[in-house]
Amino acid sequence: MPRRLFVSIDFPPEKGGIQNYVYGLVSNLPPSETFVLTDSASEAKRAETEQFDKEQLFPVYRIGLKTKSVAVSFLHLLRLLYWIIRLKRKYGIREIHFGNVLPVGMSGPLAKLLCNVRYYTYIHGLDALSIIRRKRSYKYVSLLFTLKFANKIVCNSYYTKSKLMEIGIREEQLTIIPPGIEMEEQKPRQAEVTLDALRKKWGLDGKRVILTVARLVERKGHDVTLKALSKLIVEYPDLCYVICGDGPDRERLSKLVSEYGLEPYVRFTGVVDDEELAVLYSFADLFIMPSREIVEKGDVEGYGIVFLEANYNRLPVIAGNSGGIPDAVLDNVTGYLVDPLSDGEIAMRIKSLLDNANLCREMGENGFRWVTENCLWKHRVRLLETI
Repeated sequence: MPRRLFVSIDFPPEKGGIQNYVYGLVSNLPPSETFVLTDSASEAKRAETEQFDKEQLFPVYRIGLKTKSVAVSFLHLLRLLYWIIRLKRKYGIREIHFGNVLPVGMSGPLAKLLCNVRYYTYIHGLDALSIIRRKRSYKYVSLLFTLKFANKIVCNSYYTKSKLMEIGIREEQLTIIPPGIEMEEQKPRQAEVTLDALRKKWGLDGKRVILTVARLVERKGHDVTLKALSKLIVEYPDLCYVICGDGPDRERLSKLVSEYGLEPYVRFTGVVDDEELAVLYSFADLFIMPSREIVEKGDVEGYGIVFLEANYNRLPVIAGNSGGIPDAVLDNVTGYLVDPLSDGEIAMRIKSLLDNANLCREMGENGFRWVTENCLWKHRVRLLETI
C-alpha cells in the first residue's frame, strides 16, 4: 500500500464539509501509511488543536497555508513545496492528495516533477464550480493548470464530474468518491426526563415533526418548504416544522413564517449540539431539504451529506433534484427527489408520507440499509484503493 500525504487547508478540529471529508478518509486509512500536512491553528484554538493532533494515530504537521495575497500565495507555495519534499524524503511518500484544489494543489505539478510522486486533487463542488463561472480569471487558469497534470481528480458527485468534463477535463482522469459518514457507537438511550424536557422545550408534544438541518441560506429551500407547509396545516393541524441551523437567511424566513401565519407550526432552534440533534432526529417523522441551484450566484449543492445522516436515523427524506443530491438519495427508495421550486409537489410528497405510516417506515429502513451497506467512510476508502 502506498504511503500517502494529505495536504489540506481544511482539517479538524475546525468544522466544515471539507474538513469532515478529508478526515473521513485519513482516519480510515492505515495510520502507519498516512500523513497529514495542514494549516496551523489560531492562537485561540492552539490548545484544542494540539490536543486533537496528539489523539490521532497518524502524524499531523501544521504550517501556515492560508493567504489572501497572490504574491504571498506564491511564497506559501514554495514553502509548501519544501515541506512536501522534506516529508517525501522522511517517510517515502508515493502519493500526494490535495484536499483543496486551490491554492495548495498548485504545488502538485512541481511536486510530481521533483519528487517522482503521483498527485490527486479533490473537488467538492463550490470550490471549483464558482471558479469555472469566471473563465478569464487568474483562479480559472490556476485551476486548469492544477487539474491538467493530476494523476486523478476525485469528485464528490456525478454532477461535479460532469461540470469538469464541460471545461475539457478528460473523463478517464476523473473518479468519484462521495462523502461518507461514520457509524455511531451505540450509546445509552437518553433518559426519559431528557426526552421530555426537549419535547417541552420545543413544544413538540403531540406533534408530527418535519425536520431540516442546514445552514439558513437561500439555496437550502427553507422558503419553499414553508410555502408547502402553509398548504398542509388545515388538513394537518398537528404538524410542526423544526429548522435546525442558523445563517444569513434567518430574518427573511422569519418574515415568511409571519406572512403565511405559521408561527404555531415552526420552530427555529438555531445551532444545536450533537446530543440535542440526535434527540430531534428521534422526534422527527421525516426529513426535508429541497435545495436548489442559484444560477446567478453559481451556488449549488455539491452532494448532500445531511441526507445520509437523516437516512442513518431511519428517516425518509424529501430532497431537491439539483446538483449532486441525486447521488445521495435513491428516488422512491430512501426518499423522494422533487422539483425544488414546486411547493405543490413538495406538499404532495409530505402528504404521501404523513398519510402512509408503512411507507414512511419502509423508506426510513431502506435509507438505513443504504447508508450502512454503502455510504460509510470504510466504503469510501475502498473506492480510494481502486484509483
